[in-house]
Amino acid sequence: MKKKVGLAVVTYKDNFGSALQTYATQKIVKQLGYDTEIFDISGISSKIMKNKILFFLLRLFKPDEFKYVFEMAKSKFKKNKNNDYAKNMEIRHEVYKKFYADYLEFGSGVQSWDNLITESEKYSSVIVGSDQLWRPSNIAGRYFTLEFVPEHINKIAYSTSFGVSILPNHQKKHAERFLRRIEHISVREETGKQLVKELTDRDVPVVCDPTMLFNEEQWMEIQDNEPFKEGDYILMYLLGDNKEHREYVKRLKEKTGYPVVGLLHGSVYIDEDEEFVDNAPYNVGPGEFINLIRNAKFMCTDSFHGMIFSILNTTPFFAFRRYSDDSEFSTNDRIYTLLKRTGLNSRIIYGTEDIEESLKLDLDFENALNSIKTYRQNSLKFLRKALETGDAI
Repeated sequence: MKKKVGLAVVTYKDNFGSALQTYATQKIVKQLGYDTEIFDISGISSKIMKNKILFFLLRLFKPDEFKYVFEMAKSKFKKNKNNDYAKNMEIRHEVYKKFYADYLEFGSGVQSWDNLITESEKYSSVIVGSDQLWRPSNIAGRYFTLEFVPEHINKIAYSTSFGVSILPNHQKKHAERFLRRIEHISVREETGKQLVKELTDRDVPVVCDPTMLFNEEQWMEIQDNEPFKEGDYILMYLLGDNKEHREYVKRLKEKTGYPVVGLLHGSVYIDEDEEFVDNAPYNVGPGEFINLIRNAKFMCTDSFHGMIFSILNTTPFFAFRRYSDDSEFSTNDRIYTLLKRTGLNSRIIYGTEDIEESLKLDLDFENALNSIKTYRQNSLKFLRKALETGDAI
């Protein structure tokens, strides 16, 4: 009889990267010979959110924290003023719902923490997936820390990210406690490796994001062969609100003559984007996202997963920093780790660069894909061994 594995992953927001790494995590665990189910936490999501809101309220005096909350509030206000926004987001949401229904498998819905603990008893192992699931606000939420999983259940962190290089002082003891309970830890960035070492004195591996466990051909399973958008185009997927990045896209359009296809409002509502893109499709889910990248002439993005799928599909891309390196919200290290690992450091730019010079930047996809192949093999070795520990319990 197959062992069953529970997955603590993100399924509560319409985000391309989150959905694709959730799909990849479940698929790879199945390929390794295990039945898997994703925890359905919709019944306790409000309790988790209350813990996160309390965390933000207690830190509003921090400049970066205040700016983040202010930007979220401003974005929500703008969304409410835009009559078309809700309709467009509903179109996008329906595509995501279909993707989840077609490709993901969930366990029974839980309605309380006690119920969640009982549900976890069904599994030989529980995996907390990739994404920035150990950000300070998520640590405060106490779900992605696997604190609900009983001691005797094998606990695994696969490619999990803190999203920051420094934790708030008041969370360090909490982080030390939950990290020590997890038998097998791997992280996504070098800064995460350093944090685990500082907190627990454990040396843990840096493994690839789940989406990199499959190659371009394997990702064709969830997308159409035919292009989602006909013709040549520049694809723009920007989560931040940096003006320099948008000006760069405009200048690239002027230089090449290619129209801009924009995947808009992925994080915050930015009304300016509606004005200069030539096409803004909303019937785009995870599969269509990859298809659009695969068939683009250029990809301009500050999205980590936008960069990953550009590399996997050998699409020329320009990578931007969503945050400044000194911001407490900076997630730049995952970008630096990815581009360093693939030898594509030169692809990250500020947006003020000359277009002609940018088009001359080194782009050795053959070396990048060979590096990913090795990275993939080592990452699978970690995951396979971690799961086998659960078999013995």
